[in-house]
Amino acid sequence: MKAAQRRFAMSEIDRKAVFRDAQGRPAGGWILWLPAACVAVGAAAFLYGAGGAMHQRAWQAFLVNLMFWTGLSCGAVMFSAVLIITKADWGRSIKRLAEAPVFFLPLAFVLFWVLWIGKDGLFPWIHEPVPEKQAWLNTPFFFLREGAALLLLALSAVGMVFTGVRGDAQLVGRKQGVLDLPEKAPQARAQTILANIYGIFFGVLLTIVAFDLIMSLTPHYYSTLFGAYYFVGSFFTGIAAVIIVCFYAKRRLGLGPYIRPLHLHNLGKLLLGFCLITADFFYVQFFITWYGNLPEETHFVLQRVRGLPWEPLAWTVLIVCFAVPFVILLSRRIKMKHGFMVALSLLILVGMWLERFLLIAPSLWKENSLPLGIMELLISAGFFGLVALCMLIFLNSFPLLPVSDPLFWKGLERVQ
Repeated sequence: MKAAQRRFAMSEIDRKAVFRDAQGRPAGGWILWLPAACVAVGAAAFLYGAGGAMHQRAWQAFLVNLMFWTGLSCGAVMFSAVLIITKADWGRSIKRLAEAPVFFLPLAFVLFWVLWIGKDGLFPWIHEPVPEKQAWLNTPFFFLREGAALLLLALSAVGMVFTGVRGDAQLVGRKQGVLDLPEKAPQARAQTILANIYGIFFGVLLTIVAFDLIMSLTPHYYSTLFGAYYFVGSFFTGIAAVIIVCFYAKRRLGLGPYIRPLHLHNLGKLLLGFCLITADFFYVQFFITWYGNLPEETHFVLQRVRGLPWEPLAWTVLIVCFAVPFVILLSRRIKMKHGFMVALSLLILVGMWLERFLLIAPSLWKENSLPLGIMELLISAGFFGLVALCMLIFLNSFPLLPVSDPLFWKGLERVQ
């Protein structure tokens, strides 16, 4: 790694070495077996729970994880889309790392249809229809709508990512033209168009997903900001995931020379910004309820923030997701320490998982106990393993650096 850092200190970047580094170091052994084992254990736990006395907990844990990991994956890919749309060169060397969860999005579409089996225990409006909402909340239209939303998200994300990957793979595969790179990436226009489409889908379709898969669990509750709160929180978790993947890439994939303190500092600023925006959207929903004098909307909130078993969890989410990151990320020095940022990102992801759990579980669980135990842990481990496998397969299959993109080379010269 020191040799690589010395070569970047030269006036001329060693492009052949960059192309060599772009091929990466394929992961294998326990790095692949561990997430695969998590998937097997999680699937077994879900099947055991769904088929027995713990079926309610199994299904709600499945829904919580589907919403959390789908949002995280969409948020990470959205970070890449933002880099493309804004033509930002500083983050080009970590762009491919942000795209790694894209393989999970087609699986999210498939996993969504598993909910059809448990729909009667998940969606109360199926057996207790709400007359004024029946045109929207009916089983055929609901599943077709959500399936179409997740499919469009997956197709737009995959299209955007593979438009860029194709040019990089061709350039790395030829192993020539290293010193004669194009002034403009041949796929730049197509990728920019697809990134804009994905950005629109990210906001609009995740709003629909949040309305249907979370808010409809309490059919009489309604908040126009709920969808925005969900997709902003998804981008928040996506940024945290990118920081963790960057740490893995530095340690295991040989990309240390390409992930510099400037990248961490900028990611830290984004993490702080979206910590505040997520908290703001959370608060503004309360403000509108109070200012508009809407008592019918208070039950959803009061159920989660007052009384057992949910109140301690609500305070935990507030502290872990917002208070702690806000205080820590005010420090510029901390934002440039990768190990510390990884620990904070892991804390944020745990907190945001609990936040998704707090949004979903109280609408379904009618007991006085907190439905959080080994069942939820194992199912969550299964989803984690599935996302990790998707990311590892992606990083093993494609160039790790966008070498066909002139902005990558420009950013490389500026950041070093």
